[in-house]
Amino acid sequence: MFGKVAAFEFRYQARQPVFWVGVIIFFLLAFATVAAPNIVQLGSTANVHKNAATVIANANLFFALVYMFVTAAFVANIIVRDEDTGFDGILRSTPLTKFDYLYGRFVGAFAATALSFLAAPAGMALGAVMWWVDPDSVGPFVLNHYLFAYFVLALPSLLLTSATFFAVTTVTRSMMWTYVGVIAFMVATFISGSMLSQPGLEKVAALWEPLGGGAYGLAVRYWTAAERNTQIPPLTGYLLANRLIWIGVSLALVAAAYWLFDLRKGDGATRVRRDKSGADAAPRPTEVVHGVPRFDAPSRWAQLWARTRLDARQVFVSPAYLVLVGLAAALSIFNLWRVADDSLYGGAIYPVTRAMIRALNGIFPFISLIIASFYAGELVWREQDRRTHELIDVTPIPDWAFVVPKTLAISLVLLSTFLAGVAVAVTIQLIKGYTHLELVNYLVWWVLPQAADCVLLAALAVFIQVLSPHKFIGWGLMVLYIIGTIVAASWGLEHNLYLYDGAPVAPISDFNGLSRFWIGAWWFRLYWAAFAVVLLVLCHVSWRRGTEGRLWPRLAAAPRRLMGPPGLIAAGALLTFAGVGAFIYMNTNVWNAYRTTISNERWTADYEKALLPFENTPQPKIAAVKLDVDIHPCAPRIDTKGVYEIENRTDKPLREIHVRFDRDLKVLALSIEGARPKRTFERFNYRIFAFDTPMQPGERRSMSFTTARVALGFPNSGPDTRMVDNGTFINDQQLAPSLGMDRNGLLTDRSKRRKYGLPPELRPARLGDVASRQFNGLRRDSDWVTADITVTTDADQTPMAPGYKVAERIWRESADMSGPVGKAGDRRTARFVTEAPILHFFSIQSARYAVRTEPYKGVQLAVYYHPAHAWNVDRMISSMKRSLDYDQANFSPYQFRQLRYLEFPAYENFAQSFANTIPWSENLGFVSKYEDPTKIDMVTYVGAHEVAHQWWAHQLIGADQQGGAALSETLAQYSALMVMKKTYGEPMIRKFLKYELDRYLRARGGEVIEELPLRQVESQPYIYYNKGSLVMYRLADEIGEDKVNAALREMLATYAFKGPPYPTALDLVAALRRHAPADKQALISDLFEKITLYDLKTTMATARKRPDGRYDVTLTVQAKKLYAQGRGQEQEAPMSEPMAVGLFTLEPGKKGFGADKVMAFERRTIRSGTQTLTFVTRTLPKAAGVDPYNMVIDRNGDDNTTKVELR
Repeated sequence: MFGKVAAFEFRYQARQPVFWVGVIIFFLLAFATVAAPNIVQLGSTANVHKNAATVIANANLFFALVYMFVTAAFVANIIVRDEDTGFDGILRSTPLTKFDYLYGRFVGAFAATALSFLAAPAGMALGAVMWWVDPDSVGPFVLNHYLFAYFVLALPSLLLTSATFFAVTTVTRSMMWTYVGVIAFMVATFISGSMLSQPGLEKVAALWEPLGGGAYGLAVRYWTAAERNTQIPPLTGYLLANRLIWIGVSLALVAAAYWLFDLRKGDGATRVRRDKSGADAAPRPTEVVHGVPRFDAPSRWAQLWARTRLDARQVFVSPAYLVLVGLAAALSIFNLWRVADDSLYGGAIYPVTRAMIRALNGIFPFISLIIASFYAGELVWREQDRRTHELIDVTPIPDWAFVVPKTLAISLVLLSTFLAGVAVAVTIQLIKGYTHLELVNYLVWWVLPQAADCVLLAALAVFIQVLSPHKFIGWGLMVLYIIGTIVAASWGLEHNLYLYDGAPVAPISDFNGLSRFWIGAWWFRLYWAAFAVVLLVLCHVSWRRGTEGRLWPRLAAAPRRLMGPPGLIAAGALLTFAGVGAFIYMNTNVWNAYRTTISNERWTADYEKALLPFENTPQPKIAAVKLDVDIHPCAPRIDTKGVYEIENRTDKPLREIHVRFDRDLKVLALSIEGARPKRTFERFNYRIFAFDTPMQPGERRSMSFTTARVALGFPNSGPDTRMVDNGTFINDQQLAPSLGMDRNGLLTDRSKRRKYGLPPELRPARLGDVASRQFNGLRRDSDWVTADITVTTDADQTPMAPGYKVAERIWRESADMSGPVGKAGDRRTARFVTEAPILHFFSIQSARYAVRTEPYKGVQLAVYYHPAHAWNVDRMISSMKRSLDYDQANFSPYQFRQLRYLEFPAYENFAQSFANTIPWSENLGFVSKYEDPTKIDMVTYVGAHEVAHQWWAHQLIGADQQGGAALSETLAQYSALMVMKKTYGEPMIRKFLKYELDRYLRARGGEVIEELPLRQVESQPYIYYNKGSLVMYRLADEIGEDKVNAALREMLATYAFKGPPYPTALDLVAALRRHAPADKQALISDLFEKITLYDLKTTMATARKRPDGRYDVTLTVQAKKLYAQGRGQEQEAPMSEPMAVGLFTLEPGKKGFGADKVMAFERRTIRSGTQTLTFVTRTLPKAAGVDPYNMVIDRNGDDNTTKVELR
């Protein structure tokens, strides 16, 4: 009987529309992830194929998550459909056992689920063989990759979700509670998944993330592109444990459902008892009340209010609502707590309001979609589900009295979840000791925009359910809408005029609040509000009444039902929609440039085709710069007048000069001494001038220009945050021209280059190229320049630019000279002049600053900051002092008399070092909170790195070729590490290097071209930052910090402040070799010239007590050394080199570990293969290992140490 029940249930489910809708939707989605040219694949990069093993696995994990909605429809239907149809009584009268009934149906429904899910891998497999797919972006079909993803990842996840929803439905006998369970499951998955990004929690999350994504991600996190394409992880360790745990949980849930289910009891028995009780009760006398029906305006408002109260009350008193709000609050708690405890290296920040709102924005949009979709289905179909619709439909209630209250009820539900999020955020702020509560800002910055959006979302969800033939179909359509909003940009559909509820993001900063950015967002909300009114009118005219549920008859009657007020309302909404849309179009497409991702790619490709041939055309170089920058913060507008002094530093006469401007810069005037326009590329803002008489070698001429950067209206997306009413931060290349063609910013992704007909690769000049040494890596049109910069802004702001301030005045633009100078409308002008040539790399800033200054050893230190962000100013001053002390003592004197940190708004998240001026984002350090001395001091680290650039860039700058970034960024990393080491000691550096190692190894798999050795690094931050830290610190540890510093002093003595030929990474490596002993030359080759990895493991550590009371400690160590190629292929190399080996009373990295826990620490020669190492100690060690501090690049450093066993 069990088999018959299972087979019947399978056939029944396979005939249902939900089965085939699920098959079609997920087949098409999976097909599109591979076959659609612009869809972003799940884990695919330029070197990772669209059908790589990891991409297939990630896709199956994602689809298993989304498939929960389909799974719930299958398994919940098992329990509720008999009671819904009244067939439960008949079943209870049969000899069918509970085991056969319950498990037979579950197995049949689960088999249907498993079969229908096969559509996803089938869609991916078919998509990979389509003729239009770039053949270089896909690999061969490997059946094992699909089998692993399906049977190891997807199928256990489907079993878990099926068992979970089966158990929920068995207990509650309610589809509503089942879908609440779906949302709860999804929230739990998000929370466990986000734990993966928390250092120290990855392994916990790997076990307890229910769908297996955490365990799989942990297994492949350090894989290269070659491994991601061709390998699947072994079913061992955390992956095996995770799968077994959750399969066990699934079976336990199925068993619990069996135990809780009583085949002989159900709602039918309850109905009989309830009906009998009613029959036995004494009849109440009937009282007839005669009234006169009213259909005037007051009665309509009364109906609206009554129906809204009814719908809202049914939602708010429902336990499901409380569960949903609780789930939203739980997710909020987790994410908001992470905001307060999260920074670049695991530290904490002050939970300022804008940071909390940013976290809320990362949570609630998706939760809102789920809640709106769920309640739209429940409310619209409530009467049909309860079979009361025919009774209600004959009442004289107008259709709008059904539509509008349900929309308002959903909106109120969403608004209540937003308010719950605010309550959680404020509570966390108080718990964290932050008492500057900005409730008005929560209201204006978040609650009001979200309230408007939730009404729009509710209107759409109700509209879809009204048109849908079934609640499940409506939910499926909402899922498609959600997916469509995610993938629309991949198809070039990025305009908010046709993306429902779309609006430009309004970034928030403590400097400006919402600034002007709220304007565009609210115009779009008005636009979509008008459209939402049209949707609600359509709901009104197509509302189901009576027994007619088909769509087409309702639509056929719509014109008649539009007569009168509904038609007038729709017409008014359409006129508003069109009028506001026209105004938005003027702003986004006429006054601003509308650009999609695809159009930007095409523009960049065309730019390369048209202008790259000019790259090697000889050009003069800029020798002196004079700028007059006029900032109007509230306009916003920046007018710039400038003069360049240009010089022919080639050995031949120059016949033409190429002038390049920023794409969005308006060129009002341009004149070049002795030259006239020859050709203009208007689309690229590129101009070619021909000299009347050739410019002779050594000759200087002048070039003058006038430009304007203006922000008119509002754009569709990506507002210009460089010009704001408080906190303008812009660099000179966005205001003034450059000379000659520059390849920065061109397409590098191989597939995109093939798509647009470009050569397969665009690479910098090769390491050692002679011609490229004539240019530095920062700008090809300049060497070292003198600068004279005048900045004008509002009188209440402080203008800043590199150089020394030589003059400042406050003046009045208008003729009205009444009132005190400095009032609103007044202007402030400051002039900054350099005393010696600097790099042509300037920043211009203007803000209402507080300032802290302090003289230190002949250098004026200053921090310019937002008045509310004074928390870390003292720490920043201290960081400046430590950095100056170390860098001057070990490298060369500091070349300026001032050093300034300048805070800028949180629209960007970086710090950048200009000559004696270092702008910092308010996100990066100014709101950092330091209470735990074991946490990394990010302020000191970032400050030390940026100050180090005053040497490694602003004294010594590398050539424009491979390896150039190593001379600036890697050496700045080294300097910062040494400052941190002197300040906090080696344990803190080891913690820092663990982050660097993790980030380097993770990033290797996402390489778009090829990984290169450090000395050949290109635009690869994970190499010159993260790997650079590891390389330089290990080098200093092995050959000595003094020898590394001596080599760097030699580099500065040879190349500081010098023009061409610029130094290269070959010069750096040569200097290090000269100062390293002979036995470390191979180490330098491994660190700089090769991609070297290690696999070290302490397999066993034992101790035996000797008769004299001491201990013989034996370590068994396995070692392997690997050389990797650019795309990840590895080859084992012979290994024989000294490695650190240590014995400890506490395992390194554990809380409380310090120098006093080290019993023995020495270097032993470690060779390839297995070897034993012996020590004699006075006391028993607790842990031992090779490379215990993870100084080498080892993808599994956790097995370097192990506990010592006493035998």
